[in-house]
Amino acid sequence: MNVGQVMKEKAKLSPATARSVEENSRLIEQALTEIRTLSYLLHPPMLDELGLASALKSYAQGFAERSKINVEVELTSDLGQLPKEHELCLFRIAQECLTNVHRHSGSSIAIVRLARTLSRTELEIKDQGCGLDIDIQAKLASGESVGVGFRGMQERVAQIGGTLTVQFNGHGTSVMVALPTVQKVHPDHGTTPAEDDYEKKYRHHA
Repeated sequence: MNVGQVMKEKAKLSPATARSVEENSRLIEQALTEIRTLSYLLHPPMLDELGLASALKSYAQGFAERSKINVEVELTSDLGQLPKEHELCLFRIAQECLTNVHRHSGSSIAIVRLARTLSRTELEIKDQGCGLDIDIQAKLASGESVGVGFRGMQERVAQIGGTLTVQFNGHGTSVMVALPTVQKVHPDHGTTPAEDDYEKKYRHHA
């Protein structure tokens, strides 16, 4: 608001001072835009409103438009409802992995696959890029930390009893996350009706 007031009277300022005020105004607008974007990406409203599948589709579409990387999203049709902490964990990891694809892989394509079985939920993000540096491969193989982003992903997954693995070859990198399926307890018969329906459907297709 203060800068806006000064902008109204910039004609009274010296040319150099007027340019500084205009630059400050642009920087404020840029900062506000980035704060709004960051707030959305940290916890997008769609994750609560529509669930993980829709949030992933929306994020992948926006990421593809910004990065010019073709993102394919593969979802099983009967994911069901996941615990909120699982959905947030998987969404954040998809964000981190796609960002790494954009920054480091040189790949023109990324694939996001989300699937669920009776025992676990799996998220895989893979690319067709240059693969990982030899030093990074060695650190991963030995269990060493390879950066803040990757360490953050490992910690998120470990907190809810899941596993994270990275595979690489000459044709790209694949990050696989597996989280244990959580069955909600129903006061009358053990699991929720939704969980019962999911199990019946899965057994039928199996």
